[in-house]
Amino acid sequence: MSEFEEGGLDSLASWFKANQKLVSIGVGGIALAVVGGFVWQKSAQTKIQNAERAFFQAQAATSQNPTNAVAELDKVATRYAGTSAGDRASLLLAQSLMTQGKTADALKKLEALSAGGGASRLGATLQTLMAAAYEGLNKPSDAAKAYLAAAATSYGDGKVQRQADAARAYMTAGNTTEALRIWTELSRDEKGPLAAEAHVRLGELAVKQ
Repeated sequence: MSEFEEGGLDSLASWFKANQKLVSIGVGGIALAVVGGFVWQKSAQTKIQNAERAFFQAQAATSQNPTNAVAELDKVATRYAGTSAGDRASLLLAQSLMTQGKTADALKKLEALSAGGGASRLGATLQTLMAAAYEGLNKPSDAAKAYLAAAATSYGDGKVQRQADAARAYMTAGNTTEALRIWTELSRDEKGPLAAEAHVRLGELAVKQ
């Protein structure tokens, strides 16, 4: 071994000796990070399991006592917001409220869910339910926009159906321009599931104009 190598090793050994506390802190920090990551993952899994259990209990309550079910679903939706179970609880809660004629309350829950990231997680499902709530509150223009948002994240027949729903809502709102645009687009696909209705609607709009 050369004098340089010997000197380098001695210097390194001296540095470790002089900085032993610093090294131990660094190693300890890495160990804590690993343990912390494991604990966080375990905690996240436990939260998901608890959320699923709570959701199924609340879901079972909907058939037994709808009034109490709303309260239970609300608890799950609030406590486990951001989880799959929390999202499903929010949707079922909104449906339960709409069934009880509390559509305005249902819409508030859905809008809060959307603002909290639900729009990206639930896509067409959330937007379609919001559209139904808007229709129930006689807000066809808002319903049409929600249906189009649902169509944007749908495929195949589901996409076409949501577009047609939007066109019908625009007709109800008296927005013939948007209704014509959508029905015209749907009419171009002669083999599409809504082609026949599209032609009929275009005829109706032509008479009105």
